[in-house]
Parts: sequence; C-alpha cells; structure tokens
Amino acid sequence: MNVLGISAFYHDSSACILVDGVLVAAMEEERLTRVKHDNSFPVLAIKKCLELANLSIEQIDLVAYYEKPVKKLERVLETFVVTYPFSIESFVKKMPELLLDKLDIPKVMKKQLGYKGKIMYVPHHLSHAAAGFYTSPFRESAVLVVDGVGEEETITMWEANAHDIVKIGSINFPHSLGLLYSTFTAYLGFRVNSDEYKMMGLAAYGVPKYANQVRKLFKIKNDGGFELDLKYFSFQSSIRKMWSPLLEELLGAPRSSKQNLTQRHKDIAASIQIASEEIYIALVNKLSQICKSKNLCIAGGVGLNSLANGKLYASTMYENIHIYGPAGDSGASLGAAYLGDKQSGKGIKFIPPASLSLGSEIGSEIEIEDELKRRGYGYVKFESEKELLTNVATKLYKGKVVGWVNGRMEFGPRALGNRSILARTYPRKMKDRVNRIKMREQFRPFAVSVLENEVEKWFETPKDKNYFPHMNHCFVVKEAKEGQLGAVVHADKTCRIQTVNEIENGRYFRLIKKYRELSEIPCLLNTSFNTKKEPIVESLSQVIDDLREMSLDYLVVENFVIRG
Repeated sequence: MNVLGISAFYHDSSACILVDGVLVAAMEEERLTRVKHDNSFPVLAIKKCLELANLSIEQIDLVAYYEKPVKKLERVLETFVVTYPFSIESFVKKMPELLLDKLDIPKVMKKQLGYKGKIMYVPHHLSHAAAGFYTSPFRESAVLVVDGVGEEETITMWEANAHDIVKIGSINFPHSLGLLYSTFTAYLGFRVNSDEYKMMGLAAYGVPKYANQVRKLFKIKNDGGFELDLKYFSFQSSIRKMWSPLLEELLGAPRSSKQNLTQRHKDIAASIQIASEEIYIALVNKLSQICKSKNLCIAGGVGLNSLANGKLYASTMYENIHIYGPAGDSGASLGAAYLGDKQSGKGIKFIPPASLSLGSEIGSEIEIEDELKRRGYGYVKFESEKELLTNVATKLYKGKVVGWVNGRMEFGPRALGNRSILARTYPRKMKDRVNRIKMREQFRPFAVSVLENEVEKWFETPKDKNYFPHMNHCFVVKEAKEGQLGAVVHADKTCRIQTVNEIENGRYFRLIKKYRELSEIPCLLNTSFNTKKEPIVESLSQVIDDLREMSLDYLVVENFVIRG
C-alpha cells in the first residue's frame, strides 16, 4: 500500500509517502522552490518523494489530502455574510484561489502529475491529530491540536488509541489562540505565518508589563475554554490588518517592519507570550479533566511554541508529552497519509518514524568532489570517519564556525544535525558572530544539541525525562553551567534544546561525543544552514552558494572538509 500525503495552499506545503505504513520520504516544497514557507501545490516535493521512495505516480494507491476544501469554503462564505460589507475586499481576493485550485485537487493532480487515482480528504485538525499521535510511542493518549484555523476549527481535543482518534471537544473560528499570537506578530512588524518565533525570542528581553491589557482581548472560561473579544480584531473582514483601532487605543501604535525595536516592543512581546501560555496551559488542563490518560500529544502550529512547551510538565498533570518536530502544517501531510493507510483496512502498524532524516541526500562522493573542483574550492577528503570527526571537533573546540552537511535532509522547520551550522557554546560573543554569519537580527537566540544521557546535568528538565529530539522545548540552563553555555542561554536563562543519541543521529552524535572529549562539554550550538531570507539548504549547489555568501570558517560535506 503506497500512500501519498499532501499539505498545500496555506503555508509550508509538503508531501510524504508511506509504504505499507512506514514513512519513507517527506519534504517541504520550500526546500526545492527556495520560496520560504511556500504554500503552492507541492509538485516538486511530490516528485522528490517519489524518487526517494523509488516509486512512480502510477504506483501510488491513494492520495490523502490534509483538509476538506468544501468545508473551508463554507467557513469563508459564512464569515463573509457575518462581516459584510467590511469583508468584500478579503472575499474577492480569496474566492478565485479557492474555486480554481483548492476545491479541485483531482484536476491539479492530473494536470501537474498525471495522477488519476483515488483521493481522500481528511479534516485539517484530524490530520494534525493523527500526525501527533501516530508518530508518538504511545498506544493511547490525549491529543490537543492548536493552530490558526483549519476548515473552521482552531482548537480540538481528542482521545486516541490503537483503534481510533475520537474528537471530544473543539473551539471554532474566529476564537483562535494561533490568530491571537499572529495578530501580535503582525502588530510588532513581523510576518505572519513566518516570524512568530522571532516574537517568542524577543519576549525574553521584555517585562510583561502589558499583560493585563492583553488579557482584555480574551476570556478563559471556567471550564478551560476561551474566546476572543472580537471588537479588538479585524482578521475576519480585512486582508490588510488583523487588529481593529481599539487595539491601538489599548496598546498604542504598532511597529513598522522598518522601525527599530524598542523596550516597549519587547515588553509587548513578553506580555503576549505569557498570556498565550496561560491559555495554552488552561487548554491542556481542561483536556486532562476530560481524558484521563497520562500521555499527551500536541500538534498544530502553536505546538511549535517551545517556550510554552517547556512549562507543560510543571503546569499540567500529564506525565509523558510528545510533540512531533513538524507540528505545523507541513506535518499535517503525514497525518493525512496515516489515515489514508488506515482506510486500506490493514490498520496502523504503529511504527513511529525512526528520525526526521526523510529528505534528499546531498550527493555521491563523486558528485561532491566534481562540484567542489568545478567551483574552484580546495578540500581535504577523509577516508576514516574517526579522523574526520577528530578534525572537525578540534576546529569547533578552537572556536571555528562550521557548516555541517551530512545524510538526508530533515523534515520540518528545524535543522537537527544534517543541514546545520555548528559552533561551540561559549563565550557569549559566539552568539553575535553566528548571527552575523546568518545575516539575522542580533536578538535572536540559538538552540543547543546535547547528548541525551547528559541533558539533566546541564538543563532543568523534568525528572526522569531526557528525550527532547526535535527542538520543541525550552528549559532553564542550570546556573552552574551558564558560563559554558553563554552563546546559547537566552536572556530569560532558558535554551531550546535538542537531545541527541546514536540511533537517531548517527554521525552527528559521534561528533558531539568527540567534541566532549576535548571540551568536557556535551553540547554544540546548532542552527539551520541558511541565510536570513531563504529556506534550509537542500542541494550541494545551494550549500556552496551560501558558503560564498557567509563567513563560515569551514564547511563539512559528508567526508569533505572545505575552508570557508
């Protein structure tokens, strides 16, 4: 049974393929088009996944699409009626796109790929829930999905087991935690569905002095539900602005994208972060009252708020929490595919993906060597992995910044040691240097990769928990370790972590282990290999193009070490 899962037309379009229930390939369209957060139909990603799976489109038994387009159209029409005449401009812009593409997936599939087979439409939030649950180690779990909006749902609660995923609660548009957070993303001059993580990073530099004003925008109900006070918002009716004049009366003028960040902006970011965490935790606690499982899976774009995720263990009753790496819309293609596979009648095999290394290879040794010669780069090729790792670990120990390209590209928004830029975790000024290399804002923090068996010695993680492989959690750095982690500890004393083990991370794990032998520090600064405005690198030519643009000290591609 070969199932193709697709997510498209909102943001972070993606494709994936299951072969007899096993995930063999997955990729975002942006990596191939080089358009960050590309929302177009993922033709290139589909073709690449077919190539990686060694399949033709004729061998696909079923296509599973991550939402129900007609249901979404109904919500758009209902919103237009409720907000008329203010929503005319928004309605006129959205309708042609909905009618021409989003409603006619079979036509797109036939025209773009020659596929004429069966297509299954999976509700958006169910796709998220399935991606969250079926990638977990659990056989029963509560599931929380929180995002901007699917067809009409913005928050859903589920009870999942080996037989089914059953919805037990929901909140519908326009009451949305995701849209509340995105409203402030735009209000602070950042891009919606792209820069929410910037606002989260900025929050550490602020004091939540506006939290009480922000709390006026919503109500947390006694049962843990919540609703927005819609008089402060205009996203239902406008494509130009997500907030109404009343929000500006409450909090002052918004920031333009060209305006320097002030302390007021940082304080507003801190205020919306803490208010969002209150809603998020209330939703989790409400779910725990309904579903008595000790396990929790979280999916949807809000599940990428790593700062909030780090507080869940201390603030809720759940003992085990799973958040899949691509928790946002790119991962929803996988949930749709799992449910498509289940529909075949064979049932889910419960084989969670072994890792997120599901994309393209960088090339063969011959291809890498030919490209380096063609581009005029000198290099050293290592025949022994031990010698390679000793060489690279020594460079990192001496303070060099290294591009690290190895194995298959990661699926999801994080570089997890396959398409990364690496540096040592100290001194503090190393953070500034790497931010300059990546040509991004100096306030932005970096994540850390840490050996799984040592994480509790360096971070205030929950007791007996040492598995956080996808950079979806922030934890406080232990005070005694702050000096050795100066480049990755954020202004609020937290750090976004990735735990690393040999089974999932292979050569990257062995590199950190070798670095630890030299430094006595089991951690490396890890950031994605890309410049500020582009997606993570996918091809060898992109890697070398970025090397020319960046001031990296060295580039490592498989067994080749190149001076920057």
